[in-house]
Amino acid sequence: MAFILRLLIQRLNDSVDEARRNADAQSRANKELRTLQTDLEQRVSERTLQLNRRAVQLQTSSEVGRAVSSLSDMGELLERVTTLISERFEYYHVGIFLLDPAGENAILRAANSAGGKVMLERGHSLAIGSRSIVGYVTQHRDPRIALDVGRDATFFDNPDLPETRSEMALPLVAA
Repeated sequence: MAFILRLLIQRLNDSVDEARRNADAQSRANKELRTLQTDLEQRVSERTLQLNRRAVQLQTSSEVGRAVSSLSDMGELLERVTTLISERFEYYHVGIFLLDPAGENAILRAANSAGGKVMLERGHSLAIGSRSIVGYVTQHRDPRIALDVGRDATFFDNPDLPETRSEMALPLVAA
């Protein structure tokens, strides 16, 4: 009888151990599932943000297109474009430069920021090929992006735009 009792106790202990192992395995599986769920939720959130940004970009492009087709005054058109780009993309400064008739300087013709307005009043211009992002782009007709203007050799440190940390210039060439 003692043998049977020991055998039953051993089987009961084995069952308890197996139940603990199963509970531990289930706990690990639940933790892995929670981690996967969190990761997937984060990916969905990031992708949604990307899609929203893209939608804003497309909407802005459409609004710029409508402004181009509906506004006949060049100054008003350029002002509207700088405002749209600034608002939609949350840029603190947007400026549009046009080449002078001699093709030697890029003259600021529209800007949305307070510093840009000061530059407009002053008749701000940059020589084509000058040590600036605008100078580079007007000379080479290639886009230029400086993610960190402090490290970009072509960046012109403009005291009217002290918050500038990155800069992008795009050549718009009409044939």
